[in-house]
Amino acid sequence: MKILKITTHWTPEEADCVYQLLDDLKEAIWQRYGEDILDMYKTIQDEQQAEHEECDFNDEIPF
Repeated sequence: MKILKITTHWTPEEADCVYQLLDDLKEAIWQRYGEDILDMYKTIQDEQQAEHEECDFNDEIPF
């Protein structure tokens, strides 16, 4: 994995350009992969729910 070093001090104009770029990138990724991302989260949620339902809540409590 390559590490990207970025400048940490920008002018307000530079910061705005970077912010706009990231916003545009986010939107482009969502347009292309949004449904896939939602499906992935749904699958994860379903798996976690199934694991949760398998828990035995009627076990005896040792008192």
